[in-house]
Amino acid sequence: MNSNNRPYYWDSQKFYTCVVASVGVTLALFHIYTGLWGSFDALKQRAIHLGLGLIMVFIIYPISKKGISRLHFLDYLLALASIVVTAYPLFRYDWITAERFSLITPLSTLEKVLAVLAILLILEAVRRIVGNSLLTVVLCFLAYIFVGPFLPGAFRSVTITWTQFLDFQYLSTAGIFGIPLGVSANEIALFIVFAAILMKSGGSLLMNNLAVSLAGRSPGGPAKVAVLASGLMGTISGSGTANVMTTGSVTIPMMKKIGYPAHFAGAVEAVASTGGQIMPPVMGAAAFVMSAFSGIPYIQILKFAIIPALLFYWGLLVSVHLEALRLNLSGVEPEISAKQTIKDYGHMLIPILVLLFILFSGYTPRMAAGAGVISAILFSQLRSTTRLGLKDLLEALINGARGMLVVIVATSAAGIIIGSIELTGSGHRIGTLFMSLSGGYQIPALILAMLLAIILGMGMPTSAAYVIQAATVIPALLYFGIEPYVAHMFCFYFACLSLITPPVAITSYAAAGLAGANIWKTGWTAFRLGLAGYIVPFMFVYGPALLLIGSPARILLVTVTAFLGVFCLAVASGGYLIRKLVLLERAVMIIAALFLIAPLWHTIFPGLILMLLLGGKLYLEKKRSGYETV
Repeated sequence: MNSNNRPYYWDSQKFYTCVVASVGVTLALFHIYTGLWGSFDALKQRAIHLGLGLIMVFIIYPISKKGISRLHFLDYLLALASIVVTAYPLFRYDWITAERFSLITPLSTLEKVLAVLAILLILEAVRRIVGNSLLTVVLCFLAYIFVGPFLPGAFRSVTITWTQFLDFQYLSTAGIFGIPLGVSANEIALFIVFAAILMKSGGSLLMNNLAVSLAGRSPGGPAKVAVLASGLMGTISGSGTANVMTTGSVTIPMMKKIGYPAHFAGAVEAVASTGGQIMPPVMGAAAFVMSAFSGIPYIQILKFAIIPALLFYWGLLVSVHLEALRLNLSGVEPEISAKQTIKDYGHMLIPILVLLFILFSGYTPRMAAGAGVISAILFSQLRSTTRLGLKDLLEALINGARGMLVVIVATSAAGIIIGSIELTGSGHRIGTLFMSLSGGYQIPALILAMLLAIILGMGMPTSAAYVIQAATVIPALLYFGIEPYVAHMFCFYFACLSLITPPVAITSYAAAGLAGANIWKTGWTAFRLGLAGYIVPFMFVYGPALLLIGSPARILLVTVTAFLGVFCLAVASGGYLIRKLVLLERAVMIIAALFLIAPLWHTIFPGLILMLLLGGKLYLEKKRSGYETV
């Protein structure tokens, strides 16, 4: 008790704020420094990244449900434990990396305790910030290590002692401190800081106002604004659910106000926000993870993603336009003109251009993001509308650090999963089982891969879902002769789409909450609006022209017909073109869509004929109806 007889926790809010601010700013500055001047050795870089992240997790997400003001002593104890378990690899770096032999040199009692504690801390962090879905998956893989030797047939694994398990997970760069956490520590973190600074300096207003100026006046304009603004924001932030909670708070009320149903408004925002993870120039965290696991340069991944991403958003735009025509909805007038928006905020596009220039000049993504951060800070000072004072800058850095937390926790958990798979050799056995279930045929294998990708992604961050597939599903797809870059892109897309696929469509449900809509109706509507995303990956397996691979003429032809096919798909799924379509007409459009999207010469002309015949029939009906009215 203090002199005023108030309880001890009376000033804990101030202490909490100071701790979060100090750790958050330290974490952000650490990544800015290593981005510009080079990262530390792998184990050191990842240990610092994880340690600072876990401290923030246990303080920001307290065990008590009564809020931050009642932080339990256990939260501070766990934060302190996080410092200890991540500091040990730093202080014993030479011993761990050069003097001892992994899986041979016996562990000391302290190392065993710290290894167990590190795993428990990560599991608790997963429970607090990600949820039970990923926690369950990690626990299953951990259990398999000790249960596997007693299972029958293909499920049986080699015997692993618990000390070997602890050694591999904690004192190497193959478990907790493995590739997933390395990608988070070296690339993803700095892009999140860049996005936070850009948004704090008016980037969100710039994107939103430009979108309103471009599409706001057209029928159903607010929905198109949501598509454009969320796509632009999503490619910078790379997080579907976070994007929904930011842009959706503006776009969803706009859509509902002009007459879109609540569930449709939520679904549009969910799909548009999710698409940011597959939209260049930045994409989401999983794209960096894919580069690390596949060996495909990040720039090449951006190239592969361009046409499929444009097809995804094209399908969404067509859907919202047709829905606006069906409901006879109007547009909205922009409150701020495009000219005024460019005058006030246009210079904040320069940091994005700086980032892209350095990225495409051949420098590392880390260097590009570091330069982007510095340029964003500098260019924000040019106008009062974007100028960041010291307080604003510190808030942006803290926001960036907070944005890293889910990625830090998810990638460290993914490292535990990958470590378990490598120790037991289960990846190869899962691939063998996968082949037997598909009967050795490619199309069933792809359908199985899609289902597994969506199931594995339920309730989990995209990067974690992709990492599991990289160790299990993707090797199986390679057995079928599918090119590595195609297999990785295929699974990456469905890992992203799991965010809007019922029954566990977390991004759709977040949007439903903002819209005040039924979650199931919102989820299934989002599935329908994003339907192109579920079909296009199958098509680029059979025709890599959609990944910009092949002759220019072939790429152009396949791209044009794919856009026509996605248009037909949107018409069929929405059931409207000029008038409401009957079931047979929708079936014709679906067939035309599949024929046109398929990158095969002998399907293009039948698809065009079906599309033109039905379109011509509807046009003549409308024309004849017009004459009768006159």
